[in-house]
Amino acid sequence: MLTPMSRRSYDQYCAVARALDAVGERWSLLIVRELLRGARRYTDLHADLPGVSTDILATRLKQLEAEGVVTRRRLEPPASATVYELTERGLALRQVVEALAGWGLDSMGEQRPTDAVRAHWFTGQPVS
Repeated sequence: MLTPMSRRSYDQYCAVARALDAVGERWSLLIVRELLRGARRYTDLHADLPGVSTDILATRLKQLEAEGVVTRRRLEPPASATVYELTERGLALRQVVEALAGWGLDSMGEQRPTDAVRAHWFTGQPVS
């Protein structure tokens, strides 16, 4: 689903290219990784994605929303917070993210001093 929000496209009639048009921008799949744990507030996403600027996070969330991967909703009072969550289309990316994680295990090596770490990146535990 190519939308006006997706300014860059591979312009190829290919399923892989179309998938990358939707979720291939930097940070997109890491946002999906975070949302696979459940609905999250913007501030929580920003805290668990070290290195992403607020502008880029906001832009990627809008792009993912336009692609039908993410939806935004307002929680009922007393929470009254806005949360982002995956749509069915977004949830279908679980296998992709898990496959990438498995593929990337061989590249992990030793943790670098500059590497951020979050326990849930390894456990995949849902948001409580």
